[in-house]
Amino acid sequence: MRFRKILTMVVAGAIAISTPLIPGALSGQAHAGIVDSEVLYRRKAWEVSVVEFDDGSYACAAEVGSSSSSFLIWADAGSNASLQFFNSNWEFDQSTADVVVRVDSRASWTLNDATLNQNSVFFSLPDEDASFRFLREVMRGNYITLFSSSGSRIERYSLAGSSASIVKLTECVDALKSIDGDNNPFN
Repeated sequence: MRFRKILTMVVAGAIAISTPLIPGALSGQAHAGIVDSEVLYRRKAWEVSVVEFDDGSYACAAEVGSSSSSFLIWADAGSNASLQFFNSNWEFDQSTADVVVRVDSRASWTLNDATLNQNSVFFSLPDEDASFRFLREVMRGNYITLFSSSGSRIERYSLAGSSASIVKLTECVDALKSIDGDNNPFN
């Protein structure tokens, strides 16, 4: 099974393997559902997982929070980082909204036209440079806060353990990239 091959490559050095708390899928992709997932790493409140979707694609996710409210950073071998804010009490009907995210007291990130779907707010960072800057802030921060465009605080998540978790997320994505290069010129 291809998932086991990916898991074997990614798990080298991993701390734990169990069932993750991943509620949803990447916003920029048409994943219909999660088929399999494994937690690769845990650090404080964070978990890093590799996920297989029913369309045969794979992604890595770093998550902090609980089963009812969480912040996730998604990445796969071919795209920039995507953010997901999940809350089991939210009920969205495939709309968009401008939201604001701030790490500690640093400058805010305005996420224009974030997708609101079911229990989640999704946003894909526009390019590699923005992804790198955002992840660096997360790695150095103490907490991340989600605000409405009017400035009302919606959720706050701890970033304790995020530095090591983002490193593991990067290692997971690198493993996915190496799997995609399977030496078959016809793929």
